Amino acid sequence: MPDRSRCPNCREPVSPFAAGCAICGADLDTKRWDSGPGVGNRIGSWFGALSSGPTKGGMAPWLIVVLIFFGTGVVSTLLALIL
Repeated sequence: MPDRSRCPNCREPVSPFAAGCAICGADLDTKRWDSGPGVGNRIGSWFGALSSGPTKGGMAPWLIVVLIFFGTGVVSTLLALIL
């Protein structure tokens, strides 16, 4: 990882808030020369994001459980009422 306290061009010390080097004029914008997180960090973040979504709530999980265990009786009763 590059040293952000020194100019990447002439290696002179620079302020952390400087936009350019006062000696050689090199661009110090870290967005342009920072490589960002590594591949391992990105993969770990992706796997972590898989488990942190919104939880299923409300009536849908209970409705699925009822239909799995008592589905044939409920469906046949509804069909008998409708037909």
